Amino acid sequence: MIRNPATVLIVGGGPSGLVLAISLLQNGVPVRIIEKSWAARLGQRGAGIMPRSLELFSHLRMVEPVLKRAINVPLVRKYKLPEGVEIAHEFAMSPILSPTPANPFLNPLLLGQDILETIFHDTLAKLGCTVEKGTELVSFTQTTDHVEVNLVKRGPDGENEEKEKTRYAWMVGTDGAKGSVRKQLGLSFLGETRTVENFVVGDICVEGLSSKYWHMWGDASEVLVSLRPTETKGLFNFIIAGRNINYGQIAASHDSVRECFRKHTGDRKDIKFGVMPWMSYYTPNIRMVDTFQKGRVLIGGDSGHVHSPTGGQGVNTGIQDSFNLGWKLALVAKGLAHPSLLKSYTQERLPVIAEMLNQTTELLDRTFSGTTIGEWQNGGNLFQLGVNYRWSSIVIDERKSVEAAKEAEEDALMEDFDFYDDDEKIDSYGTELDGRLRAGDRAPDASGLVKYGTSTPFLKTYPLFQIFAVTHHTALAFADFADCEEVLRELRRYPRDLVKSVVIVRRKKACPPGSNLADYVVEDYDGHAYEAYTSSVCGLVVVRPDGIVGGILRDATSLRKYFQNLLAGH
Repeated sequence: MIRNPATVLIVGGGPSGLVLAISLLQNGVPVRIIEKSWAARLGQRGAGIMPRSLELFSHLRMVEPVLKRAINVPLVRKYKLPEGVEIAHEFAMSPILSPTPANPFLNPLLLGQDILETIFHDTLAKLGCTVEKGTELVSFTQTTDHVEVNLVKRGPDGENEEKEKTRYAWMVGTDGAKGSVRKQLGLSFLGETRTVENFVVGDICVEGLSSKYWHMWGDASEVLVSLRPTETKGLFNFIIAGRNINYGQIAASHDSVRECFRKHTGDRKDIKFGVMPWMSYYTPNIRMVDTFQKGRVLIGGDSGHVHSPTGGQGVNTGIQDSFNLGWKLALVAKGLAHPSLLKSYTQERLPVIAEMLNQTTELLDRTFSGTTIGEWQNGGNLFQLGVNYRWSSIVIDERKSVEAAKEAEEDALMEDFDFYDDDEKIDSYGTELDGRLRAGDRAPDASGLVKYGTSTPFLKTYPLFQIFAVTHHTALAFADFADCEEVLRELRRYPRDLVKSVVIVRRKKACPPGSNLADYVVEDYDGHAYEAYTSSVCGLVVVRPDGIVGGILRDATSLRKYFQNLLAGH
C-alpha cells in the first residue's frame, strides 16, 4: 500500500478535472490528477466560452491568457443554394455588447479546448502539479474515512504496465460520460439517446473562405453545412447535420467529408478543402445523474451529465460544477467544515443541470426543425449569468425576509405569516428573475473602487473581481447600513484564510469606526457597489469563493449564523 501525500484524487484530466485541481491547490489542498489517455485532445471541442466562465477564470487569476488567445463570435453568413455563393442572410450569432460596471464580461468567446487545456496545464504547473497521463483507475473501495484505489500505469504505447494500490481522503470522477467512476459507484444515468439528430463534427483547413465570418449553407431540417473560423488562421470548425444525410457514410473517411462539403456548398471552385486534424461522428445523448456524491466519492462534468452541443453549455457547465465543489471540498479537507457541507453540491447543481438539459434540448429540436442553428442572441440564459442557487440550504437572505415582513405589515397580514411562503419557484437559469439581488445569485462586479483616502483615485482602482477569489469568502460591509466595527470583530473569530473583509464607504463620506480591522477599506467613487448590492434594510453581503452571494445580512449576529450553518459541527 502506497501512502500518497495527496488528499484528493481527481480521475480525469479534462476541463472539469483541471479546474477542480487548480481550485483545490490554490486553497492549499494537495491533489493528484490522473488521466487514462496519453493522447492530447485535439481541436475545437467545447469552444464556446460563456461570460460566466470568464468571470470564474478571473476569480482563478487566469482570465488574461484566455482573453489573449480567444476570438469573438463572428458574424454568420448564410448562402443561397444551389449555387452557394450569394449571401441570403447575415446576422450576429452573438451581438457584441459593451461591458458594464457589474458585468465586465458580456460576450462569449471562442477558443479550442486544446488551447484552453494548455492554459489550464500551465496554471497547474505553476502550482507544482501535472496530470499523470497513462494512469487508469481500475477499481476502488471506500470506508468512512478514506477511498482505497487500484491504479494501472502504462507507457505511451501501452508498455511497462505497473500496478499501484493507494488511498485518499476523497476522490472525484471527472472522467467523462464513458468513464468508470460513475459506473463503479452504480449511479443512475437516466435520459435518452437521439437517433435522428446526429452530427459529423471536426476541424478542417480551408482556402478561399474569409476568416471574418461563420459560413453556413442549408439547414438541419434537410442538410446543414457550417464552417466556423477558429483562432488558428485557415482552420475552420465544421458541423454537418441534417435529416437527409447518411452520417455513417460521410464519417467513413476524410474524403467522404470533403465530398459532402463540395456537394452541399454549391460545388464552388473557389473553395479548397484540405487537411482535417480531427473528425468525429456525434449522436446526442441527453442524460444526468440524480446525485453527485456517494460517500467519499463525487463526480462532476460529463461524468454527471451529457447533452446536445447546441447552445455551447457543456464545458461551461462542467467548470461551474468544479467551482461549486472546489471550495466546499477544500473546507472539508482542511477540517474547517463538516463533510455534510458537500451535500449542498448535489442540492445546488442538480436543478441547474436539469434546466441546462431542457435549454440545450429545445435548441436541438429547433435546429433540426430548420428554425435556428442554436443562436446565442438571447444570451441572458445561455451566457449563464443568471445561474443561481436561491433555494440552497446554505444561503441566507435577510433582505427578502425583511421586505416580505414590511409588505405583510402594510397589508395587515402579520398574523401567522411565514417569511418564506412567497419563495419563488426554482428558476436555476434565472430566466424570470426581476433584477433584485438575492442570496444565491451571481455576485456582480463593481468598478471604480479606490483605496480610502487616496488623493489621486484614478491611479489605482479595485474592481470587486480583483478581490473575489476561489480561496476565500469576501464580506462586504457597506458603511451606510452596517455596524462595521461589530461585523469586523465578529470576522476575527474565523481563520484569516476563510474570509476577507471589505468596508465600502460612499464617495467623500467619513470612514466608520473599526475600519482599521478590515482587510480592505475602499471608497465607492462611482457608486457602482452601492447600486449593485445595497438596499435600505441590509448592508452586509457575504460572497462565496465561487462568486455566489452566500448571505445578504443585517448584522454581526446574522453573520455568525451564516458561518455556523456553513461550518456545521465546527
